[in-house]
Amino acid sequence: MTKNLLAALLTLTTSAALAQTAETPAAGATPPAESAPAQSAESSAAQPTETPAAPSVDDRLTTTEGKVAAIEEQNIETKTDLSALKKLQFSGYVQARFGAQQSLDDSGAGGFNRFYIRRSRLKATYTGDVAQYMFQIDATTSSVSLKDVEATLFIPGTKQRLSLTVGQTKWPFGYEAPQSSSEREFPERSLVVRSFLPGERDVGAKFNGRWGVFRLNVGIFNGNGIQNTNFIGTDNDKEKDVVGRAGFDLGWLSGGVSGWRGLTLGKRTGSTPDAFRTAYARNRIGADAQVYLDLIPLGGTAIKAEYIAGKSYQRSGNEIYGTPAGGWWAMVVQNIGLSDALAVRYDHFDFENGRKAVEADGKLGSNNAVGTLGATAIHYFGENLKVSATYELLSTATADSGSVEDPKDNLFTLQFQARF
Repeated sequence: MTKNLLAALLTLTTSAALAQTAETPAAGATPPAESAPAQSAESSAAQPTETPAAPSVDDRLTTTEGKVAAIEEQNIETKTDLSALKKLQFSGYVQARFGAQQSLDDSGAGGFNRFYIRRSRLKATYTGDVAQYMFQIDATTSSVSLKDVEATLFIPGTKQRLSLTVGQTKWPFGYEAPQSSSEREFPERSLVVRSFLPGERDVGAKFNGRWGVFRLNVGIFNGNGIQNTNFIGTDNDKEKDVVGRAGFDLGWLSGGVSGWRGLTLGKRTGSTPDAFRTAYARNRIGADAQVYLDLIPLGGTAIKAEYIAGKSYQRSGNEIYGTPAGGWWAMVVQNIGLSDALAVRYDHFDFENGRKAVEADGKLGSNNAVGTLGATAIHYFGENLKVSATYELLSTATADSGSVEDPKDNLFTLQFQARF
């Protein structure tokens, strides 16, 4: 219908233009009756009097249809290009901070007071019908590092509920480790998560599945992660680590259980050093739960908790081989209207389960348990900017003798986060 209407309009316009051209003398021409002398009958007869035949209606319709077809072809190409661009998404965020930590002792040693960039992420994601590509980097004032490089296959016929991801990706363990750093209430993850899952990522392959309210994520990884000083993104043994989480999501209540089974090769140092590299277990278990309630008129309330225990963990980039450790964290978040929130979190990590706190040479033992009580206030300036002020009180377990005090290492963090 549109094509026929356009053809008719072009035909009428062309006919009108031709008629006007035939009736109107050219610009600057002198009308024959006023400027030219009368010609003889012989001269008039000698000059041709026929004018070129106007295109037929069929010819004009054919020409018009060709133009319309060309326009439609251009529209199809434009729609195809726009459809491809819609599948490509760019996102990212910047976390700029001011941090201040108390001096570690009365002499003023340790501690800091500085501005710094904690994270600056840029992510590109292309999602097609059967596959997804994802790439993310982190650029700060001190380094540029690769965070995620994922190739994902959506298993055909499952409406993207089942998928297989291969590359450098997050470990499917627990709640806090897979959570985006831009979504957390506190500036950093809990100490237990930072110890057992430093960097949150490794190279491997994982399966992701959703069946109604049930969730299953399980993968095979090198095991060393991206922050192991000696083996970044590689494996140091012939075995692979199996990591997974089985969970559920009811909307107001969600949670799951996680497991990790693997090996790591290394040499212990200290009082009982290894003569040769030894295979140590790298095993973990975990459980997490999240409850979302609407009990008070101020806003929604969230209660979250997680527990992890196992052997072998990382500290300052070095793996502590075969040592049993464990910890937990719990948090309450109270929204106040649409733009503000308050949160309180306590996390506890024991670097060596079953060992009492010790001290030596006037200092606390390096493996003494640490508990951290933190409070944060958050304000959202629209969808793209949030500001949080966080104060954390760190408490290190002291020996029974009580001759060494808990170090003064409380921490204040003011963070501006902008995202797009």
